[in-house]
Amino acid sequence: MSLLARSTGYLFLVAYVLSVVFGENGIAAGGCAVVQAALLVVAYRWRGHYRSALVAQGLLTYLPIALFDPATDLDALLAATIALGPRWRWLGFGAVALASGPVHHGWHAGASTYLLASVGTAAIGLVIFSLLRLPGLVDRLGSTRDELTRVIRSEERLRVARDLRAGLGAQLVAVTEHLHRARVELAHTPDLAVRTADDAAERTRAIVAMMRRTAAAQHDLDLPAADPAPVSRTAPRLALATLAASMLALTANQVFEVERYPVANAIGGLTVSSLLLAQVVRPRLAGSLLWTQLVLTLAPLPWLGPFWALWLVPLAVAALLRERVAWLLVAVGALALRAVFTAPTGGLADRTSWVLLALEATLVLFGLARFHQLSMQLNRSRAALAARTAQLERLRLARDIHDLLGLTLSVLALKCDLIGELIARDSSRAESEIGQALRISADAQLEALALTDDRAARTLRGEFDSAAAILAAAIASVSIDYDDELPERADLVLAPVVREAVTNVLRHSTATRVEIRCRSRNRQVELNIHNDGVGAADTNGAGQGLRNMRARVLDAGGSFTTSIGDGEFRLAAALPC
Repeated sequence: MSLLARSTGYLFLVAYVLSVVFGENGIAAGGCAVVQAALLVVAYRWRGHYRSALVAQGLLTYLPIALFDPATDLDALLAATIALGPRWRWLGFGAVALASGPVHHGWHAGASTYLLASVGTAAIGLVIFSLLRLPGLVDRLGSTRDELTRVIRSEERLRVARDLRAGLGAQLVAVTEHLHRARVELAHTPDLAVRTADDAAERTRAIVAMMRRTAAAQHDLDLPAADPAPVSRTAPRLALATLAASMLALTANQVFEVERYPVANAIGGLTVSSLLLAQVVRPRLAGSLLWTQLVLTLAPLPWLGPFWALWLVPLAVAALLRERVAWLLVAVGALALRAVFTAPTGGLADRTSWVLLALEATLVLFGLARFHQLSMQLNRSRAALAARTAQLERLRLARDIHDLLGLTLSVLALKCDLIGELIARDSSRAESEIGQALRISADAQLEALALTDDRAARTLRGEFDSAAAILAAAIASVSIDYDDELPERADLVLAPVVREAVTNVLRHSTATRVEIRCRSRNRQVELNIHNDGVGAADTNGAGQGLRNMRARVLDAGGSFTTSIGDGEFRLAAALPC
């Protein structure tokens, strides 16, 4: 967003204050307008001073009316300040607008006078409010790009998680149950154990085929990813409609208020308005259309003079939309010509008033045009980002499903086949292979959970519950104990440590006993994990995982130690909270 677009609200505020200062309101009213504008900026930039600024605004708005001249109208600045406030702001905004007529014109004026005063106060207040809020609004929406990425990824994970749960969860549980049954049947009914192991192998191969179909579907999926929080579709359309209505109002006013050349002004106003709107809606055509508008606006000036000079304002708006130095000079030149081609009888004060009015109109039209363009551009960029994020996440899920789950389940199927062959030849080795197959099955469940897990949403409680369910299927003795209340910071740092530690137990040990303890003591959380069944060769593959866990905890200001002795592994992590 350009510096000019960011400054539009402040420039309009300056022009409005200058119109009060150089108008026929007196020095006191001009001073109040300057101070009141400064208070408005304070209320907008430093919200902690909002209430005090609002009270001062009220005094400065109505004090000149009571002491100097009831015609002094600074209500719009007060209304704009109220609009920046909490939820009741629009009630206060409406009250100020409705009170504008009686305050400035007394209780005996006509309804049309009251209506014009209220509409004028509300319109100027909304313009100031909108133009001041525009930069912050667009910046805040732009800053949601990371949030949008996280939301799209989470949605893709949830979608795949539903598919995996439907085709994987129950099947893996069934495979695990078959392996447990084969272990029991091995000692008493070997023939039945063989059939059970063969059934487990068939189920595992069916899971592998389903995984391959799921992975392939991610590559071919053409499901559109919707932006969950787009810029309001109504806001840019309303801004464009307001811009069109403003141009139409300018044209009607010029036709009915200026006595000479009504037909030329009607044709010229509609043409210039159409060119400006076309440049707003189709920025790619703005270059050629702007040159056309430049010629059509400047060519009649020598003949029509002040009766045509109003159309220099849309020309200045179109030039500002180009956001280039050369066209900025064109915009300044257009406003200067507007001062030159005023009414022939106008003096310096009259010409200054015309320039300020032209500047205010230019800034309002420019703000509406840029709001429409930026809103539409942001919607398009967010939609493109959502589609790209979804595509990349689907490819990542397809790769992980194929590489991780596919490999693990293929090994599990081979293990089940081997178990069926070994039962009749070597029952002790068959029992050992069943134990390994149970660990592989538990590892597959862990990998499936990791594939679709949103890491930002992990909690220690969730990790402990998952570990209890997964370890119980493969390990004889599992003990997990933890405090009910654990700090959120511990979730962010220690939850991945628990996940990695459980993975290492399944992959790199022959554990028969696992103990996990987590306590919150002395403003720190202590995590202890202990398992047996560890040999020197079993820890080689876990080296990188341990280094990752240690780095995570140490970076958070905690401590991390591990030890291996007598076939047992101990992990101790402490995190200050």
